[in-house]
Amino acid sequence: MSELHSKSDLLKRQAELLGLTMEAVFTDEQAKEVLQGKITDAYLVKIKMDLDNKTGIILILASSIRKHILEVYSVFGSSTIFRRIRPFADFFQISTDLADIGKSSDGYDAQISESVGRIVYRFFTKEKLEEFLPLWEKKDPSRLSDQIEPLVLNGMKAGKAKLQAEIDKLSSAKFRFDNPMKGSISPIEKPQEEVAPAPELSSAPKAPTEMSSLERQIQLFRQNAQREIPVNTVISPISGVDFDNLLVGQEILFRIPPDHPDALPNATALGALDKEGKVSKEPIVGKFKGIASAKNEYHIFAEGPNQILLHSIEESPVKVATPKAIASVGSNQDKSGQVALPKKKPAEPQKTGNLYSLIGVFVALILIAFLVFILTAF
Repeated sequence: MSELHSKSDLLKRQAELLGLTMEAVFTDEQAKEVLQGKITDAYLVKIKMDLDNKTGIILILASSIRKHILEVYSVFGSSTIFRRIRPFADFFQISTDLADIGKSSDGYDAQISESVGRIVYRFFTKEKLEEFLPLWEKKDPSRLSDQIEPLVLNGMKAGKAKLQAEIDKLSSAKFRFDNPMKGSISPIEKPQEEVAPAPELSSAPKAPTEMSSLERQIQLFRQNAQREIPVNTVISPISGVDFDNLLVGQEILFRIPPDHPDALPNATALGALDKEGKVSKEPIVGKFKGIASAKNEYHIFAEGPNQILLHSIEESPVKVATPKAIASVGSNQDKSGQVALPKKKPAEPQKTGNLYSLIGVFVALILIAFLVFILTAF
């Protein structure tokens, strides 16, 4: 059971990392390269600012590929912990120090933190971000002080503002997934556009809701698929293959759900009809493409016959049957599907004929001896 939980946790972690990465890139190929460490998808701007008698840290996470702000953190106050934070330090160490400030609440000014964070967030519009990204690619923070210092001074009506900054290139998911600030320091909410909202008309089409992480994963597998058919996974608890050990392109087995309303046309499309024109009970072979997962929900995708996308759903990790596994089981079965047992040899008939012959010879010898005795006596 613990092994299933660990595999479930691993799949959940992979799904969350993929979902976070997709917010910073355009394609699944880019996401894979980021998660494999081949490329980075974000800049982290680390700013330390003195504002009158307060000190603060501002972290700006921006996508280098989609070119938009992902997260902004702003923490200001008078805590002594600020003294040991340096902009050139590793982001994990900075985040840990900021989490300590948030947990202690002593010397943490939430109001100033929120106000400065919103000022900085509003400043980095799409157009402004495009001006800075070429500089951040070179890890050049020089223009930040020229533009942000007067902006914060005016917005906060402060008398003095001075900042230092450093820039890192990294994986956005790596920064966001296991960030020590979770639970103690929240990112600044994206400021709403300061325009009067238009009256909502009942006939006006509603904007599409943002897809969840699981929906984004499923959409990636559905790309370029001409047709998708729901199927059931063939499970083999003994000789099957665990989710973690499945390889892309590996052949795995499915069956068409017989109670599905479109079972017959689906079987026709997959060439899975028996001699009577009914849905065949024989498994369908598909080439494994991948798994999209969330909590207690695992979507298995494979390429079936005629390039049709096969899609099955499981509630927990299982061992998936392969043609090789079924063949090994089938070799020990007879035509009825039962395991063949060794046939007993028919019992050999007892050889009673030889016994009767020996008895006859013995009686004859006794008679001959008796006759010889009578003749010699008289």
